[in-house]
Amino acid sequence: MINQPIIEVKDLYKSFNDLSVLKGVSLKAHSGQVLSLIGSSGSGKSTLLRCINLLEYSDSGDISFHGEKINWKLNKIGRVPSNKSQVIGHRTKISMVFQQFNLWSHMNIMNNITEAPISVLGKSKKQAQNIAEELLNKVDLLDKAYEYPLNLSGGQQQRAAIARALAMNPEVILFDEPTSALDPELEQEVIQVIKKLAEEGRTMIMVTHDMKLANDVSNYILFINNGLITEEGSPEIIFNQTKTERLIKFLESTNFN
Repeated sequence: MINQPIIEVKDLYKSFNDLSVLKGVSLKAHSGQVLSLIGSSGSGKSTLLRCINLLEYSDSGDISFHGEKINWKLNKIGRVPSNKSQVIGHRTKISMVFQQFNLWSHMNIMNNITEAPISVLGKSKKQAQNIAEELLNKVDLLDKAYEYPLNLSGGQQQRAAIARALAMNPEVILFDEPTSALDPELEQEVIQVIKKLAEEGRTMIMVTHDMKLANDVSNYILFINNGLITEEGSPEIIFNQTKTERLIKFLESTNFN
């Protein structure tokens, strides 16, 4: 199919007990596209990312990777993926960078980065280390390769987490508020890496509170409000031409000019 999206989400619903979080969300991410998800805390942005990567299981709706839908079955707790190998393949091609870094504290940075390429992709230790060194150089952390996470600043840990995500050679990178746990100075270190990835044509879906970052790197922005995408479009449309009262109010609250 011409111009088939890498990831497509159709009419996704997700509840936690009686709390309805996603209420019929749909999106498409094409190769080389940077999508940003913006909206107030609790609007469903992070839950959507976790559903895309199958860290949470949605209640209904479709998630497709290169046109192949995730297959589901029902059990006593709800629906779950029915094909384990399909889930592994899906996750292998979609890396996620978390707000709180999620590095393994008992491993140095080199081992954090090489663990998955060795255990999941079958790389040799030497191959994985060569990849890790290249990526650490890319995020300006080669001199910290054998440090442990607790010895690094928050910005350095997040850059290491990005290198770890890249080590799987993913087709898509999901970012869940990658700078919100950082103070402004360290935040800029991470923003520069994300901008570099965008310039390389990486396909990314990013949840962010940073409207300047969303404006600078995104091709397309989706505003999620109360579990629904209520406005979407280019940065120009979202930030300069919006007619939606709720989005106008949200942007005013962010002090974005």
